[in-house]
Amino acid sequence: MNEDAIDAFKASLERTAAEREQVRKLVAEGRWRDAEPDIDRSRAYAARHRTLMSRSGAESITGDTEDFQRASFLSQGAITARAVGYVEVNYGTKAEVGTGFMVSPGLFITNRHVIEDEAAARGAQVTFFRELDERGVPRPTTTFLLDPDRFALFSPDDQLDYALVALGRRQSGLAEAADLGFCALSDQPDKHVLGMNTNIVQHPSGWPKMISVRNNILTARTDRTLLYETDTEQGSSGSPVFNDDWQLVALHHWGEPFIDRSALGDKVPQNVNEGVRISAIYRDLASRMGALPAEWQALLRQALAAAANAPATGSDRRLSPPRPSAREARAIAITNPTTEQQTMATSSSALPSNSIRLTVPIELTISIGQAVQAQPVVVVAQSSALDTDAGQPKVLARGAEAVQVDQDYANRNGYDSGFIPGLELPLPEPSRTLARQIAPLRAEEPDAAAGELKYEHFSLKINKSRRIAVFTATNIDGETYLEIDRKTGQPNASEGEVWFKDPRVSASFVLDQTFYSAWSTYFDRGHLTRRTDPTWGPVEDASRANADTFHFTNCSPQHFRFNQSARYWQGLERYVLENGTLAGDVRRRLAVFQGPIFDDKIDLWADDVQIPSSFFKIVVWMGQAGPKAVGLVADQSKLLSEPRRSLGTPQALASVDVNQWRVPVTRIEAQTGLDFGELIRSADTIASADQPRVGEGLVLVTSFESIKL
Repeated sequence: MNEDAIDAFKASLERTAAEREQVRKLVAEGRWRDAEPDIDRSRAYAARHRTLMSRSGAESITGDTEDFQRASFLSQGAITARAVGYVEVNYGTKAEVGTGFMVSPGLFITNRHVIEDEAAARGAQVTFFRELDERGVPRPTTTFLLDPDRFALFSPDDQLDYALVALGRRQSGLAEAADLGFCALSDQPDKHVLGMNTNIVQHPSGWPKMISVRNNILTARTDRTLLYETDTEQGSSGSPVFNDDWQLVALHHWGEPFIDRSALGDKVPQNVNEGVRISAIYRDLASRMGALPAEWQALLRQALAAAANAPATGSDRRLSPPRPSAREARAIAITNPTTEQQTMATSSSALPSNSIRLTVPIELTISIGQAVQAQPVVVVAQSSALDTDAGQPKVLARGAEAVQVDQDYANRNGYDSGFIPGLELPLPEPSRTLARQIAPLRAEEPDAAAGELKYEHFSLKINKSRRIAVFTATNIDGETYLEIDRKTGQPNASEGEVWFKDPRVSASFVLDQTFYSAWSTYFDRGHLTRRTDPTWGPVEDASRANADTFHFTNCSPQHFRFNQSARYWQGLERYVLENGTLAGDVRRRLAVFQGPIFDDKIDLWADDVQIPSSFFKIVVWMGQAGPKAVGLVADQSKLLSEPRRSLGTPQALASVDVNQWRVPVTRIEAQTGLDFGELIRSADTIASADQPRVGEGLVLVTSFESIKL
């Protein structure tokens, strides 16, 4: 978005500061109906949108806003949300994402700062039904291209900021355009009043479809815009804004921290959002009608007349989910005060020999952790997950051992915070809440309470509730970086399938082969510290490091397509080694932190296991001008709708891939509860990179060169 748009938004905030404060005051007093100064508008709105109760009486409504809604509010909202799609734009050197929606059977609208012209529209695709169903399972999606040759109108960012483009051919999926429905454009004056609630359907941060409902106050309006307070994120650009009757009132396009917070006091919310009024867009489109070709006029006339007709709501056809619903049941952590060792209750119906069952009066299954040696678990073929005739998981056979782990863990020094000359990079500090979830080591281990599991050239800590590492931290020496064969454990040779349990931590704190066998329909055992990262130095050390990466403690559920799709997340270390340090510098050393990102709003569950929707990676090195750092997030949520339905190589899926975002270190800290320290935050190269600074269009990484070092 250009500087004129920024200035216009700030000016709008300044002009409406007093008005917005007055609306907030009236709403807080329960007098939201008095917030609208235009009496005619208020009467028209009240006549069309009848309230449920009178203003007085023994059971009159109290509180900030009127919270009662008819039951059809939810079903009508679900129908309306079908028209909202996830926009991905890839053209030239630019890649952006946002939200948009159908406004007629043939026309799609989003922000102009998401799709800036016809060339961008030709490089765009729109995915519908990218959401979870009522069971929490991803729906099958349908993707359409856009067709700017058939219709395309744009308004500049600092004016009405819209891009109205014809829907093109279907690229993947089963839904027809008629199944989507649309949100009708109109210029009627009775759709909104100050003080009312607004509702926004959006794809924030590239997530599956989200709805910000009801508790979002409309605080001000100008001739062209509405200002409201709600939750939006990067990726929300182009979202539709509705009243409580699901009538379209604005095209969302902007949000940023309040610039006049100090003048208005502590009660002012942190964010104010701006949407372009649909009535302003309607009038602008009508004024441009005469200059359009006849074919374009017909399409636009249909869109402008849609409000006068019953809107299309799509068919009742439901797209079936790809897999059974996961049971959202968190594991329960139980602490033994005598040994300080903790065990995890599981949902398994088959009890192991070292389990007891208590009824108090609820039933808990408690597995008593025992000291064990490192145990290899070998499977023959990870991809042969389903017996397609029986529909049940196959029993995975045990194979010959290939990799041997050195069980003398006392010789592991783990991650070295001073590994990069001139830098001290300690392990990240967990927040107070997260620190309580760090799994302790067994009592006989050194510094057991800290929970650091040290391996050859890397360390990690386990989240005992989620049974997955909170993070791993790895040292990489670029000068002696070796390729270690996963099968033989020797340099320069393919992947074996041996994974080990670590005897230094209770087995109940770590997901093991029992989980990965049961859920191999979807997940591979994905490395956090990559196999090749710590495999440097003398052959003996490199081979030990290679085997160490095959501990279940270093494993996380990753969709079986993740490794082949997350190209930039997988290859970031080598790219930095080759491009981020001085050529020929013998100190070509890196520190790499990686781990899962959990989000209760979007994560799916596999039995009692929360599946991370994304993974972070932070690479730190010493550049020519000082320390540098780069952060990346890889999102696997789009992949999780595909099960592994047959033996052999899966069929290619059109338009399904891993989104990879270049993000600030501070964003990763906020999402994970980890503090990486001021040195890494200040070294983050995103501060000087050519990254978008305004609007809410989220930029994807589409080449290694776009990861600014």
